[in-house]
Amino acid sequence: MNEVAEDNMQWTAADYFDHWSVVQPDAVYVVDHSLERAEEVYTYGQFAVLVKKTARALQNIGISSGDVVAVQLPNSWEFVVLTWAIWKIGAVICPIMPIFRLHEVRQILGQTDAKLWVVPQTFRRFDFAEMVNTMRQERPQMQVWSYGPDVAPDQNFHQLLVDTPADVLPVSGVSYDQIAEIVFTSGTTGRPKGVVHSHRTLMTGLLLQTGFLHLGHDDVIFMASPFAHQTGFLYGVLLPVILGVRAIYQDIWDADTALALMSQWHVTFSMGATPFLADLTDRYQAQVHNLAALKIFISAGAPIPRILVEKAHDQFGVHILAGWGMSENSLVTLVRPEDDLEKTYTTDGRPVPHMQCRVVNTQGQELGPYQEGELQVKGPQNFIGYYQDLETTKQVLNDDGWLSTGDMAVLDTQGYVRITGRVRDMINRGGEKVPVADVEELLYRHPAIREAALVAVDDSRLVHRACACVVLNEGHSLTLPELLRYLEACDLTKQFWPERLEVLESMPKTPSGKIQKYRLREWLSHGVLGSPQQPA
Repeated sequence: MNEVAEDNMQWTAADYFDHWSVVQPDAVYVVDHSLERAEEVYTYGQFAVLVKKTARALQNIGISSGDVVAVQLPNSWEFVVLTWAIWKIGAVICPIMPIFRLHEVRQILGQTDAKLWVVPQTFRRFDFAEMVNTMRQERPQMQVWSYGPDVAPDQNFHQLLVDTPADVLPVSGVSYDQIAEIVFTSGTTGRPKGVVHSHRTLMTGLLLQTGFLHLGHDDVIFMASPFAHQTGFLYGVLLPVILGVRAIYQDIWDADTALALMSQWHVTFSMGATPFLADLTDRYQAQVHNLAALKIFISAGAPIPRILVEKAHDQFGVHILAGWGMSENSLVTLVRPEDDLEKTYTTDGRPVPHMQCRVVNTQGQELGPYQEGELQVKGPQNFIGYYQDLETTKQVLNDDGWLSTGDMAVLDTQGYVRITGRVRDMINRGGEKVPVADVEELLYRHPAIREAALVAVDDSRLVHRACACVVLNEGHSLTLPELLRYLEACDLTKQFWPERLEVLESMPKTPSGKIQKYRLREWLSHGVLGSPQQPA
């Protein structure tokens, strides 16, 4: 843990920002690189003025402690300045993915009773005007801020920053246990739920992780994972101000742009789901890019194929660290920088300080090493509960503080965790539990396959049969007999072979890059895959 953090264990992230803006006002803080507008660079001192103006503007429209502000913005300086301003006055931020449309947004705004909704006028060629007009009619009490050339001045966030003085009205101290965020889960298993975090549950893990990740005041953080997803929010928005370092942001994922930014700004730390890492390794050119400064890349949210870790390590010379976590609790397990690469190949790390993990059977009994069951976790990073959904909260969070994650896992004798799949993703073929993660690892090693997911197809005799859904590398083809010959050569038990192959143009994914297996199962059960109506 860094010295500032050790002395200020009750500071919120906004307090850390205030500290650094006084200590180092001329230091570069935010580099906002967009594929849709000119790059903008701000120092800590310049940003502090924007935060004060935004906080006053929020107060001017009646936003106060406990009110919910929904922020549906891309990775940008606007998102970050709103975060600190919202927390400075004790309000609650509700990040919303910019790709969400009326169906999802209506649910989130209604469930949280947001007092303010902030959206861009346009992003990725989508005009938000019609959606804004609809929500104004449905929720006339809710205010809307936007920015762009056609936004009315009194609702234009950029104009408000020009017109508003940088003097925040006095606010009583923000409690460390006060609600800070409501983030909606990315939906790998179905309908999203509102995950509630306090400043304490958000900050605890980050403060502890800076120590064993060896992060400090000389680091530079790059973040392209969406801020409206917990990875981008915690490690892209909050972590830089805890360390007092510069943050490099990218709003639309493009691997070539990411590599250029990481090279230019000498990035030392980044984090993202497996597809981000796969794209970086595909586009990396040693004669063009210089990633010598990069120390750590954490890949979490989906299994990391061994071949990808090997490729990234050879290309970048960086330790790829596997990790596991949820919106409900941030990173719970992590491979340490001192660990052998074998730990990244074969595990998802061991519990971070003060977090506990155990594996239980269907009766809730704790299992021993190398026995597969459901992973449960306990500790100060666990969320408070699901917003206005006590029943669902009680289903997953017991009275002793153990959270049922819905993930299948095994623990080894050293406490390292290996996620083997979701409980709902389990494949039971005639009483044999298919080792999904192991089979997928072999699929990823096939030269024709770019992405792979093994999913269950219901069967009246065997309960399940396995279907391999794959996306192929450009110029390759693959048939089921070819795939089975490959798996036979890999000495995979025949009962674990997929009995069906579906080649897709792309996988259904969450905004953070996780493959949505439940959608694949829905498509298979409804006969969508394998038909002319197959989704792109």
